[in-house]
Amino acid sequence: MVLFDLADASWFPLLMVIVIGGVMYLLYLSMRHEIGKIRVSRNDAATSSPESPAER
Repeated sequence: MVLFDLADASWFPLLMVIVIGGVMYLLYLSMRHEIGKIRVSRNDAATSSPESPAER
């Protein structure tokens, strides 16, 4: 089978590392873009949190 012949090639592990690295980089860019969309209002976060017993 052709796939097993490719797996025995000396350059195949390097190719797999490059491909997996490229996929991970694209996922990183997508994650960074999505995290940049998140907006948290500081005033709302402070008033909506329950008080701890130490603050009373």
